[in-house]
Parts: sequence; C-alpha cells; structure tokens
Amino acid sequence: MAAEYMRHRVAQSGLSHVVVDSGGLMRFRNEPAAPEAITVLAEHGIDLRGHRSSGISQADMRTADLVVVMAQGHLSALEFRYPQLVGRRELIRAYEHGPEPRPGAPDLDDPIGGPIEGYRECFETIRTCLDYLCTHLKHQR
Repeated sequence: MAAEYMRHRVAQSGLSHVVVDSGGLMRFRNEPAAPEAITVLAEHGIDLRGHRSSGISQADMRTADLVVVMAQGHLSALEFRYPQLVGRRELIRAYEHGPEPRPGAPDLDDPIGGPIEGYRECFETIRTCLDYLCTHLKHQR
C-alpha cells in the first residue's frame, strides 16, 4: 500500500525526480497484494491489482537515496545486510507528525491476516506519513 500510495503522491506533487520502488526482506516473490489492501487502495482511487512482491538487491541499495521501512526489525536487517545505508533509511512513522523525521518512531503494524478495518487504519497512517514525506522531499530539492 505504501509504495503505490507514494507513487500516487509523487505524481500529484510534481516530484518527477523521485523514483518509488518496493521490495521486501522476506523471500516472497511475485505474490499479489492482499485482497484487503487492493480494496482499501481502490477506495482511494489507486489500483494495486498489478502489484507483485519482490525482494531487494545490492544494486537497489546502492542507488537508493532513502529507504523507508515499516518496522525497527527492518532497519536492523538492512543495517546488517547493507551497512552502507547509514543515514539513508527511516521508519515510515518518523514522518507521522511532520515533514522532518523524528527519532524514536514506533513500528507500523502489518495488518496482514486481519480484518479490512485494520488495513484501513494502516492506510490512514501510511497516508499521513507519506504526505509529510512528500513535503520533506519538496524542500530537499
């Protein structure tokens, strides 16, 4: 949900220099998004039906200016696998209260396997955070 919403916001915000990609640390490849996630984004006019899961590579990490993750465990795994990312990774909720990232942000709970309302709540947090992140990126130009 986050990557697809970010693509949507980047296009709306005129941030043509921003490239959004999505990748996971787990070994799931080419899996579709959860039906609940597809439904929630469709409620906001965003089509997630074509999404397929993918992993991240060394090349991805070499070219990324910023990697935004959902949980502290993801940050730790990235630090272990890609130590060169120091200073270029953030928790998504670091942007929950404004366009400057705040330390000590909590994890964003994954709604997978839960009711659709959990996906809706998760999306609202994602939307808030990524709207602020877009503001942050506009000021970084």
